Amino acid sequence: MSVLSRKRAAEAEAESADTRGRVQQLAWPTALARAGVPMTKTAGMAARDRARRTATWAAPRVNGARAWTAPRIEQSGLAIRDTIAPKIYETLTATARRVDVTGPRVVDVTARRRRWPEVVAGTAMLVAAGAAAAVVLRRRKNDGTCGAPAEAAEAGTGPQAAQAGQQRADADGSGAEENVSRQERGG
Repeated sequence: MSVLSRKRAAEAEAESADTRGRVQQLAWPTALARAGVPMTKTAGMAARDRARRTATWAAPRVNGARAWTAPRIEQSGLAIRDTIAPKIYETLTATARRVDVTGPRVVDVTARRRRWPEVVAGTAMLVAAGAAAAVVLRRRKNDGTCGAPAEAAEAGTGPQAAQAGQQRADADGSGAEENVSRQERGG
């Protein structure tokens, strides 16, 4: 064999030994993990059993503690409601009154505040309706159509009709007396 062949063979053998060492190093954690699986299963089952026993032991004690605590919490709540809560309520309402800009907010006061615009509007509408009715009645009275609306429609209205009626009354001679009596009555 030649020197080169021996050298190459030695290098190849060294590489294969190196590769085998690396493979063994990589395989070692896998072997440890495989060996640890049964131990892990045993430890997990032991922990599960211990947790079950602990829960079984603790359940009646927790329920007993809850049964003991519940009435005391209720008594505390009632005591707070009867002693401290009214004081807190008074303090908070007094502070709210001081902070509020508009003054006290009593239900009756706000109801009156909100009701008066409606009362004023209703009164204004009644006054306007009354004024309109008075204007209509006064016009009818001045036109002389109070008693006979059909005659007023036939006779016509306006200043020309009034002048024509005045001229007819003057021709009769009784128109002047009617005008004077109408003015004495006020309208």
